[in-house]
Amino acid sequence: GNYTSLIGSLTCKEGASSIADCSFFTGSSYLYGCGNDNDLFLQCASCPENTYYDEHGYYHKCADCPGNTTSKRNSQFCECPAQHYWHFASADCLKCPFNSTSGPGATSCECGKGFYWDALSRYCLRYSFSLVDQDLSQDMTSGLLLTTNGQGQGTVCDDRYSDATARVNCLDMGFPGFQSWWFGRESWSVQHTFPILLDEFVCADNTSSYSDCSYSTLHDCTHDEDIFLACASCPHNSFYSKELQKCVPCPLGASSRPNSLLCVCPAETFWNSDAGDCVSCPPNSTSTQGSDACECSEAGFYWDSEHHQCLQWKFRLVAEDGTPAESQGLLVVGNGYETGLPVSCDLKDQPFLNFARASCLELGFIGQDTQVYPHDWAIQEEYPVVMSNMSCSNSANSFADCSYLRGPAPHCLNSLMGVYLSCVTCPPNTTFHFDKYSQFRGCDPCPQGSTSPADSFSCLCSPGSTWNATGKTCDYCPTNHYSDRDAVNCTQCPSGTVAPMASEACGTCPLGHSWSNYTCVLCPREDYGDGVKCSPCPPDLLVESGRCVSSLQELLTITANLLNKLQSKDSHLKASEDTNTILAIAIATLVVAIVCVVVCTKRKFTVTFTPRTDNHENIQLVPGSY
Repeated sequence: GNYTSLIGSLTCKEGASSIADCSFFTGSSYLYGCGNDNDLFLQCASCPENTYYDEHGYYHKCADCPGNTTSKRNSQFCECPAQHYWHFASADCLKCPFNSTSGPGATSCECGKGFYWDALSRYCLRYSFSLVDQDLSQDMTSGLLLTTNGQGQGTVCDDRYSDATARVNCLDMGFPGFQSWWFGRESWSVQHTFPILLDEFVCADNTSSYSDCSYSTLHDCTHDEDIFLACASCPHNSFYSKELQKCVPCPLGASSRPNSLLCVCPAETFWNSDAGDCVSCPPNSTSTQGSDACECSEAGFYWDSEHHQCLQWKFRLVAEDGTPAESQGLLVVGNGYETGLPVSCDLKDQPFLNFARASCLELGFIGQDTQVYPHDWAIQEEYPVVMSNMSCSNSANSFADCSYLRGPAPHCLNSLMGVYLSCVTCPPNTTFHFDKYSQFRGCDPCPQGSTSPADSFSCLCSPGSTWNATGKTCDYCPTNHYSDRDAVNCTQCPSGTVAPMASEACGTCPLGHSWSNYTCVLCPREDYGDGVKCSPCPPDLLVESGRCVSSLQELLTITANLLNKLQSKDSHLKASEDTNTILAIAIATLVVAIVCVVVCTKRKFTVTFTPRTDNHENIQLVPGSY
């Protein structure tokens, strides 16, 4: 009876997860006839111990606590051990960053002096300060002092504020020092729109960093105590050198506005704050007037302000133990000078999902398989954050088509927000295919007779052929070339050897043959063949079995072979009636041979009989000069 009816006809569709998904009426004209007798009573379900209510997933439900963690009844999180905190988005216990700590059951980490815990980036961020006027214009040398933490911007109370603290504030904002500070409500139209974030802000006289100052995030102040600050500035055509801690004149040809930290340099140069001078841009970059950096003209390159040159990021995947991963793992990037992590604090943002896909393409895969959510790998803490706020269009085919912030973003500094990828690979016996005109990416089957391992850019062809990356075919090796199995290229045969088309080895043709028209050809009768080519014998030599030999030596060799053949068979011929006849023929042949040799060559010879163990003699005819 103490309450009046405010809404009626409340209707929710099946699957609705909040009142925003329902329809209802408000106002007395729609609630006519509704009284407390029509009030609605509910009994809601609760989650048992050691579970948590998961309201971040698609289905709101009770889920088991991970690992050895526990929870109380009807809890929205599980209690993590010390030095860890419960991360609602990933529903897991994550380790606190190196510059923070936590007790058991924490849902955030506690940061050191000068830092605050940012729930979005899951990192300890440094307090930052700025000066604004009553129109909220920034880049002011004097105005209302604002600080920034995870809740946004707010004012600073004057309790225990001093000249030393004012000096630290001005130096941190890039000014050479402070002139004065005061408190009040002179910009009330602006002041009352901000909360009061810091109180009891105290820095010692010799302090130059916020980490040596003390402060409180609780206050007992009003906006009448808000701090206003006026910082010192450099005159026209000069800049403040943090190294020298004084104002320095701009170099010849450059200029500056009052209170500037840099000088305006001509086009095709950039302001080098380390050197305090205008420096020409490298050959592969350009700049406009007043730039403090050069723009790289080559796709995929970026300007590195530390090394003052255009660098290119190289991508790779690593496993939990830091070893190279194949197609799934933590994404690590390097530029030749440093290696680190790209981080993202919004893993469901479409531009980031496009970045994940473009990264897989950059790595040589055909696309992104699934989104892998954050892990708590110890290897992550070994890498610095070198890239954040990655964003790519839907049509991005490489990292060159993407934008990003060099280094960590203010809201996304934690290396535990590293990017995990699961990239699509080509199965075995297929090869990766990319058409640069249609931007088509896919897997083509290997030609018959060839194979390939998974995620391959080429097929392994059979001996005598090699892979043609353009035509995606196994092409035969040309004549006088060869290839072994899995060879990348066909190799030319060594000098003096030949090979037909599609050969796995080189060699020569038989003696008496030459290599002609991709085959072995018998040489003419008057020529000899060395297995490669045919050539005529010298005039005093004869052709025998593809070789050039002496005519005398050839005739003597034939006769001696015949006699030795007959002699070896003498034991078998003794019982034969034809033995004497055969021996007579052999002797007659020998006489004819000797007469022929004497007549043709007019040379003398000797007949040598060499005893053998079988009581026979070997006959050898040797030409002589006597």
